[in-house]
Amino acid sequence: MPGDIDIEEIPYEDLLSPIEELQRKKEGEAKKRQELLKLVDFKKLTLEQKELCRCRLKLLSYLDRLATYEEILGGPHAAEQRYDSEFFKKFRNQNIVLSARTYARQSNVQALDILFTYHGTELLQHRLAILFNFPETTSPHEYAILLPEACFDDEDNLAIIPWNEQRHRDRDWCEEPACRIILEPNPQDEAEFLYEEQPELLKFRTTEPSIQLLTDWYLRQAEEIDSFSRQVDCALSLVRLGKERNIPNLELLCDDLVTLETLVYETECDLTVTLKDLQQMKGIDKLRLLMNSSSEEMYVKNAYQWMVPFLHRCESQKPGSANILLKEYLVTLAKEDLKYPLKIFQHSKPDCQQKIIGDHDQLMSIALECIYSCERDNQLPHCYDILECLPQRGYGHETDLTKILHDKVDQLEKHLSVAEILEKHGLPKPPSFVQNSQSSREEAHQLMVKLTRHTGRRNPPVSENHWKGLLQDLQDMQQNVYKCLDQDTCYEIFTESLLCSSRLENIRLAGQMMHCSAVAVDPPVTVAFRGKVQPKVSCKRSIELVLAAAREYFNSSTNLTDNCMDLARCCLQLITDCPAVIQEELDLISALTQLEEFGVRILPLQVRLRSDRLSLIEECISQCQTAYKQSTKLLGLANLLRVAGDDSLKRKGRVLDLLAEQALQYQDHKAATFHCQELMAIGYSNGWQVCSQLGQCDSYQDLGTRQELMAFALTHCPPNVIQSLLAASSSLQTQILYQAVNYQIDPSQTEDTLNNVGQDSPQVDAKAPIASQSAHLLHRTTAKTIEVLSNTTMTTKAVLHAVSDSQWWKKSISYLRPVHGQGLDSALKGMAGENVDMEKQGCNPFYESVLADPYVDKSKVTYTSYHHSPLEKFAEVLLRTGKLAETKSEGQNLFPATEVLLQLASDALNKDMTLALSYLLALPQVMDANRCFEKQSHSALSLQLAAYYYALQIYARLTPCFNDKCHTLYKANPKDLIKLVTKYVTENASADWPEELEKLIQQLYLYNERLTDFTQAQVLQGLGRGVDVQRFSADSQYKRETILGLAETLEENVYKISISLAQRYNIPLWEVHMTHLEFLFTDSGLSTKEIEDRTQALGLFETLKSNPEAFHEHMTKYVYSSIEGTDLPRLLYYFSLLENCGCLDFVTSPIKPDTHIRLLKKLKAVATGLNYRRLTDEDSDPLEALAPVLTSQNVLSISKLASKIPRKDGCMLSSSSVHAAWLRKLFWKGDPQVLKKQPQSALEYLHAYDTCAKYFERLFPSDIIFFIDGITFSPEAASLLTVEVRLEITKRALKSVKQISEKMRKKNSEDNSHLPENSPASFEEALNHLQQSLAHLETLNHDFILSLKNSDQELLQKYSNLYDLSRSEEMSVRELAVTMSIDGQPLDHIQQLLEVSSGPLHISPKSVVQDAVNRIVSTLGGDGSVLTCRRDPLHVLEGIVTAVHANVENGGSLVSSDDLLDWLRPFCGNVSLPVKPRIEVLQILEQAFHLSDEDSKLLVFFRTQAVLKAIWPHRQLEISDVEKDEKRYQLFVELLNSSSSEVEFQHLVLLLQAWPPVKSETILNTVGNPWVKLAAAMLSKCATEQKGNVGNEVLNMCRSLYNTKHKLPVECIRQISALLLDQYRVLLPALKLLVESKDEQLQTLTLEQISNIHTVDELNCDAELISLLLDAKLVVKCVGTAFYPHLINHLLISHEEQGWSVEDIAKKLQQEGYMAEAGSLMLSYRGTHPALTTFNTALNAIKRWL
Repeated sequence: MPGDIDIEEIPYEDLLSPIEELQRKKEGEAKKRQELLKLVDFKKLTLEQKELCRCRLKLLSYLDRLATYEEILGGPHAAEQRYDSEFFKKFRNQNIVLSARTYARQSNVQALDILFTYHGTELLQHRLAILFNFPETTSPHEYAILLPEACFDDEDNLAIIPWNEQRHRDRDWCEEPACRIILEPNPQDEAEFLYEEQPELLKFRTTEPSIQLLTDWYLRQAEEIDSFSRQVDCALSLVRLGKERNIPNLELLCDDLVTLETLVYETECDLTVTLKDLQQMKGIDKLRLLMNSSSEEMYVKNAYQWMVPFLHRCESQKPGSANILLKEYLVTLAKEDLKYPLKIFQHSKPDCQQKIIGDHDQLMSIALECIYSCERDNQLPHCYDILECLPQRGYGHETDLTKILHDKVDQLEKHLSVAEILEKHGLPKPPSFVQNSQSSREEAHQLMVKLTRHTGRRNPPVSENHWKGLLQDLQDMQQNVYKCLDQDTCYEIFTESLLCSSRLENIRLAGQMMHCSAVAVDPPVTVAFRGKVQPKVSCKRSIELVLAAAREYFNSSTNLTDNCMDLARCCLQLITDCPAVIQEELDLISALTQLEEFGVRILPLQVRLRSDRLSLIEECISQCQTAYKQSTKLLGLANLLRVAGDDSLKRKGRVLDLLAEQALQYQDHKAATFHCQELMAIGYSNGWQVCSQLGQCDSYQDLGTRQELMAFALTHCPPNVIQSLLAASSSLQTQILYQAVNYQIDPSQTEDTLNNVGQDSPQVDAKAPIASQSAHLLHRTTAKTIEVLSNTTMTTKAVLHAVSDSQWWKKSISYLRPVHGQGLDSALKGMAGENVDMEKQGCNPFYESVLADPYVDKSKVTYTSYHHSPLEKFAEVLLRTGKLAETKSEGQNLFPATEVLLQLASDALNKDMTLALSYLLALPQVMDANRCFEKQSHSALSLQLAAYYYALQIYARLTPCFNDKCHTLYKANPKDLIKLVTKYVTENASADWPEELEKLIQQLYLYNERLTDFTQAQVLQGLGRGVDVQRFSADSQYKRETILGLAETLEENVYKISISLAQRYNIPLWEVHMTHLEFLFTDSGLSTKEIEDRTQALGLFETLKSNPEAFHEHMTKYVYSSIEGTDLPRLLYYFSLLENCGCLDFVTSPIKPDTHIRLLKKLKAVATGLNYRRLTDEDSDPLEALAPVLTSQNVLSISKLASKIPRKDGCMLSSSSVHAAWLRKLFWKGDPQVLKKQPQSALEYLHAYDTCAKYFERLFPSDIIFFIDGITFSPEAASLLTVEVRLEITKRALKSVKQISEKMRKKNSEDNSHLPENSPASFEEALNHLQQSLAHLETLNHDFILSLKNSDQELLQKYSNLYDLSRSEEMSVRELAVTMSIDGQPLDHIQQLLEVSSGPLHISPKSVVQDAVNRIVSTLGGDGSVLTCRRDPLHVLEGIVTAVHANVENGGSLVSSDDLLDWLRPFCGNVSLPVKPRIEVLQILEQAFHLSDEDSKLLVFFRTQAVLKAIWPHRQLEISDVEKDEKRYQLFVELLNSSSSEVEFQHLVLLLQAWPPVKSETILNTVGNPWVKLAAAMLSKCATEQKGNVGNEVLNMCRSLYNTKHKLPVECIRQISALLLDQYRVLLPALKLLVESKDEQLQTLTLEQISNIHTVDELNCDAELISLLLDAKLVVKCVGTAFYPHLINHLLISHEEQGWSVEDIAKKLQQEGYMAEAGSLMLSYRGTHPALTTFNTALNAIKRWL
């Protein structure tokens, strides 16, 4: 108890201080509390006790939260001022982890620090996860106190520094774990939400994280800061803070962030690079990225600031990597350019203070690799600059590596020297190329060849001194670098390039470098190579080089005249001793010359590559038809081409073989014989074939030679053809024997041939028969001789071919008897030879040298031995004989020599013209010569001869000149004589000539004229323009058109010919010049400048301006239409011609030529692409032509010209209208200067309008309306702009026009002057127009219009579009409404359309329908332009009537039937119109409406009147005549009695169809049906031969009534059929009519008629009747008739098309007992062969298939 112990009695040591006492007191209390707690079993607490504990825990929690909140607010004093009760209510109950995350996200470091301190139990295990929630933009320095850190303990181990936790109070007993477990058996994880969004943070949930975990946290946090915020400085600060807090393994990330910081904030590189991207990069890529953005000026500075630190960082991470990176970086740069590596090396020189590359060995190594890595060939100066940066040998400390590097540098200098040489000679190469090729002999050789060849190709060519320098450079290259090549190779390369340089001087220069002969004789040395003895290329190698160069030139030549061919020849001529290979090349060149002579066009290379050179000889022969005559030349060519190699005999034989074949082909037996004899002479065995061909040629008459050829062929032929050749040889021997007999039949054979035959046939004596036969012929009478000449029976050739069997000689005996006249005709026909057209003058061979290019008869060229006496012609013999007989009779028996002389002259004209003229001059009657001249084909020579003949005769009669000596008349030049005589008789044309002389003069004129025409015709034919010469001579119109057509040319000679022809045939020169000028403009293809130059050069204008009216007409009609409208220069020249020609008075267009010229000159400069023709066309809108070319650059210039350009209405354009057209284009398409982008969206279109509106002040109100309508009421506007945009544009336009109007009003009030176009009235009109547009646009949203627009029917969409563009203008709306009416649209729709339209419209549905009906009536009346649709107007009318009828049926009163009748009544009563459409109109009305009796009567009256007016116009008709059946029937009978023609009967049919059917029983019972009477009348009044046609007309008439109200009853059909059958015997139409009736009685009648027909023909049966019988299912009933087979055939052929069932018909046949017929039908249907169709098979078929 207190007071029991005296305090003074207590020792001093036992006394405690207050603090110690308090501590002891607390410990005691705690001990007691523990003891008490042990007494409590928390598991046995009641619910009330548990609830009490929970309340205590909650209150304690509130107390702690209040204390924490007080600390956050700044302490007790500050808390009193800043306390927020509402916040605390939320805070005390809030999840503490959520509160911590919230403060982290708010960057509230102090609050979070307090939470970690006083609520560490709940928060510290989530500390790292909560720190992740700080915003990435918050600097880590702000929350550095919260970051985890580590330190080294006493054992130098890294350990985590724990958080310093504090408590507001001691832990209460209810907070003990034992109590909490009972109170909260399943405590909720308050931090679960923290890891749900980011499960990867779970690894950081710990109260004691490891060092590695902290490293991972710092790395992750830094990467996320960069990833989410791209704030590299924040990430770098975090990492640096981590390093300060002893967190390991952050150096690599720190270095990357430093690099990234440099990239982002200093280098200004691509800002899209992230940390992740950078970490994935290699070191070299990072280095490149750092330095990529450095400019050339800042490169070195940036290298020190960026590259060097980066390399240090890399070196710290991985020793040695800095050098590797730097080297790789510089080498990579060096590949493209050495300028940046050079800067690095320049700042790494040995004498440099701060070196980028400090190590000398490294400097040299990198420099060497950079230079050799450079791939560009223009970096040689940089290479030398780099070389200067390297340390000299002996500088600094040297190692073995240093010595090696210095050696490499020395080698580099040599490589650079070679590169410098290559660059000097225009072949730059990088040093790497030299290094790579120095040890390759092949590459070194190629380089030197390329260098020398490049020098050889330079233009202009280099001098000899330059070549000398090049040789020296080659030697230097070989000695310094390319030691793999020897010196001789360099000289060979140099020499070869000289040879291949395509320069003669270089080739000669190459000759001095070679041994050009096996015997060394050096040519003189030029100045360029003096002073030093140069080694030469060996002779063998020289030949190879020369050959290679020559072949290269040869192969590259295009032809013989190619310059390269001369170069090849020059090369070959360098080798003086000309060995065989050189000679072969020279021969090949020579061969080309001969190939071209033969017309073989072939590339020289093809000649060389031709493996079979003989084919070239074959081509020569094929190209030249006379090649076989040039054997010497071809053999020489074969030698040059080395055909058959070195075997000369084989070569000659092969060529001769080809020549003989060609000669034989052209039947030149003489030449073929010559070649074959040469073949035989050289013993060419392969020539046997051509020899055998010539030997077997029947047309070759030299039988002896043929026999020799056959003998050679038999000697050398292969065994398989010996038999055939023996047979041919035997036949040839037979002909030789038979010819000996033939001489006695035909004595015209030559004596030489007979002698040849006689040598082989000694038993035949040939001379005696010839003599006796000739004597016999000479003694025949003249009459008999002439008869023989005209009556030929057999020729010698026929006799020769008559040899067919071994008994020929027995048959030939008959020919030994003298048969009169045989063989004479053959002799005469044989006289015709060459020169038939007399293109050349024939002459005796003796005079061949006197004449130029004469024709010489081949038969007279060969002179035989002296004993040869050629046979005379039969006519010559006859003439001589006749004259001898005449002399013997002393003139009593005169010989008629005229015919013989004419025959001789005709025969001699083509062979010897002088002799022919002599024969003609010997004629007794001069005019008889005309018979000879007329028979000859017209040629210049024959016509000249005729003129010469008559000139001689005239001259001889005017001046007789016969004496003993030859008169000079016959020595004069024929041309001069013809001219002299023609001139004389022309000058004395008025003289009174004797009759005989007058005839001769007329003949002279005739042949002169023919000669002139022939010459002109020859000229025309020579032009190759398809001129018909004969028509040209006969048709004057064709002659004129041909001459003018020739003027349409650019060829000078043809044009001159047309001029000369025009002058000759009196065609005005004006027409020729005009035609030529038209051609120049239309079809010449010349430019305008060329046309102008040619016009001036030919002087066309001087002639053409003489007739300005015609000139204007031709130019306007033919030239102007051919000029393209966009060809402004040509149009300018065109109008200049009109102006200069004075055509002003004849120009009717508003624009005169001078105005055109001014316009074109200005438009040509500013309006490229303008169609000027369209611009000035009176029928075109000039604005449409201007619109495509208008731009902001030229619109002002063009607008100034507007006043000179007329509109379609005759007025001129205005500047305002031009601007309006441009603004419309600007709005839709934009402009490069004003509106660069073409509008696409609504805003862009409004912006485009605002841009255009700026120019409104330049426009008249009318043009503003033109522009606004173009962008709001055009098809483009309707499709591209919405209604809202169009409304907005219209509103803005309305506002703009008001402003401009107000502005103009103020301006006009000041100066009181204004243009009419800018008057207030015009502005008022424009405003009204825009108001109307605005109102119309607002109607587009009406339900009716939208229903049209959104309809699926294209037609309704079309109406919507038309209404959209109508602007509610009355004419447009009316046209649309009429269109709808014509299309048959309901009247309600038309009324709705009219009601929707804005503005006062004076249009009603009735007027619309009336307009539509009037158009239809006009179309039916013949005016096809009124109704625009292509539909049948009657169908259109029917649609309108249907629409009106529907409206009336629905109770509408818009249009009534009376209205339609009123509108159509004038048309129906118009007698001038066709009947049929008027009746059809009335029928349409009748079908649509239930007409009253009066209206029906009126319709019948109109129909009747229409029919009567067409055929019976004089018959007056009253309405009473047709109001009743009786009256109508009386009228019908009257007309029927007066009708007899087919047309009248057709109109009666129309009349009955127009009337109602007859219903009167009186008429039907007494007089009969009118249709029957009409049919009877048609049959009775036609001719007998027309009965069939009329019967078909009756049938067609009845058929036309089938589906109408006039359909005939069965009795009428019976009556008409009876008429056809009984009375007029028209069977086929009657049968069809009966079958079609479908009446059983009538069909029975049909079958009766068919059964009576025994023969089926076209009069009683056709396919239509057969089909009708099948349709009526009468096949079974026709069995046994003549029709049945036809029915079955038609059924089998057409059953698929017509739908007839064969099996059904077969079943019916079976049912009726026709078993065989049914089976046969099925067999045919199944395709059974007819041979198998028997009675038994038919019966079996029924069992199987039915």
